[in-house]
Amino acid sequence: MRRAVRAAAMLLTASVAGGLLTGCDAARATVSRVVDGDTIDVVVDGREQRIRLLNIDTPETVHPDEDVQCLGPEASAHLASLLPAGTEVEVLTDEETTDRYDRVLAGIRLDDGRLVNAEMARAGLALPMQVGANDRFLPEVEQAHAEAVAAGHGLYDPEIECTVPGQVTAVEAAVAGLPALGGSSTADQADTAAAGAAAVAATALALRSALGSDAPRDGLVWAAFRDRDDRPAMAQRVGTAAGTAEERADGHRAKARELRTPPPPPPAPPAPTSGSRPSAGAGGGTASTPRQSPATRQRPEPAPAPAPAPAPAPAARDSGDSGGSGGPPGYTGPRCYAPGGKTWKPC
Repeated sequence: MRRAVRAAAMLLTASVAGGLLTGCDAARATVSRVVDGDTIDVVVDGREQRIRLLNIDTPETVHPDEDVQCLGPEASAHLASLLPAGTEVEVLTDEETTDRYDRVLAGIRLDDGRLVNAEMARAGLALPMQVGANDRFLPEVEQAHAEAVAAGHGLYDPEIECTVPGQVTAVEAAVAGLPALGGSSTADQADTAAAGAAAVAATALALRSALGSDAPRDGLVWAAFRDRDDRPAMAQRVGTAAGTAEERADGHRAKARELRTPPPPPPAPPAPTSGSRPSAGAGGGTASTPRQSPATRQRPEPAPAPAPAPAPAPAARDSGDSGGSGGPPGYTGPRCYAPGGKTWKPC
């Protein structure tokens, strides 16, 4: 019924989209060029008209206020492969035929029956989208998008680094490639390894935060995962990778501190004791005695002085002391003898 009402309304319209379609919701056209992943130029009756493909949204490449998004160039290239210049197509409109930029809102069907809008979603390069009442091609687009998700194509490919699954894979690969602990031979090498591990940890933590947040993020890669059930699992994987990277960074910092700390001096050898024999060295010889300076070298002990000779004992008195000796009787002191030693007198 809705299609019949739309067709009747279009029959009452003198022209649609500036002469592109007249009195019907379909027209034959020739592709002149591809603008981006969801916009083309076609020629109808000698006039060029710009068409915006309905019910899909592709990464931006030519938007004046946005940067080129992940897989934007790939989406444009894929659409160009489907619609090379000169391709004859059927242009199909819906409830609203133009947008505010005067582009025709339409589906593009090839002669083999394929809907180009759905083919972009099947490649994982477009998300299903409905604007206003235009939903004519939405079921085909949604089915094709489900196939892309299941097959891991385009925005869902873990091997493409800019996609969300690709970012998770890249973080895990970066952690696996970090230098092993203890492998640094210099403090500078350990510092470099610590800085690398810290950078990987920061990237992983930022990605985990993004996966765990419901705040909208720029880019179609994040729109593709806004309502995905596997977001918590991916956030957990990234969190595990972040923890490993942080542990590795701490280990390399500790290694750098260890390499910068000078080793303790070796213990001093024990001092030799008097009377001990020199110990044998590693080569079987005797250990040399450390030289002493002249100031500290011990001087030899002086020899003891000789003891004084004992005084001669007094001579015994002659039995004839009382006769002509010249000394007083009973004198026992020193005697001074006269020449010849016959007489004496007290000294």
